[in-house]
Amino acid sequence: MEKVKRLFSSGLGLREFPRVFLDLPGHIRRSALELKTTRSLCGIALLLALGVAADQFSFYVGPLKVGVGSLVSAMLGCFYGPVAGGLAAGAGDIVKYLVRPTGAFFFGYTVNAILGGMLYGVFFYKMRVSALRAAACKLVINVCVNGLLGTLWYSMLYGEGFEAVFWPRMLANIGKVPAETVVLLLLLPALTAAIKRAKLRI
Repeated sequence: MEKVKRLFSSGLGLREFPRVFLDLPGHIRRSALELKTTRSLCGIALLLALGVAADQFSFYVGPLKVGVGSLVSAMLGCFYGPVAGGLAAGAGDIVKYLVRPTGAFFFGYTVNAILGGMLYGVFFYKMRVSALRAAACKLVINVCVNGLLGTLWYSMLYGEGFEAVFWPRMLANIGKVPAETVVLLLLLPALTAAIKRAKLRI
């Protein structure tokens, strides 16, 4: 019993995990209001510029994109919530394509960017980054957004059968969850602290 209590009070965030769902209606309202403040809009623009710069160093391994752009989406969701963060991530996807076109533009991937920003906002807005929330967030994004929808967009865009590419892409996305969770746990709080120390108003 004592071990269970320690687990719930540890950095895994088990005790706080229900807040992801209980606080969601209020977070949605507050996130929508972020779009009405000049400070938030300036902060979003700053993070989008950072995302565009970071995207220049991304690369592809087969059909999968490797880079740190997801960290910018995580920061947008963390600072501005599911509504503002999702819309900002979608806008950032369009800007990144205009700056560095790679293949044909397909709006489905912009939908993925919006959903990713929204999910980061659902799991991290007004809440600390815990191991459980980070792992759950990455699992949902990698399975539902990148694995399922991403494969659908890929098959539509390149004319390949959905069944033929589904499992390789899904397994690859699931396999990235542990490493991406660790990166999120290490870098998201560090970047947040650095921004606060720099006294940037975002």
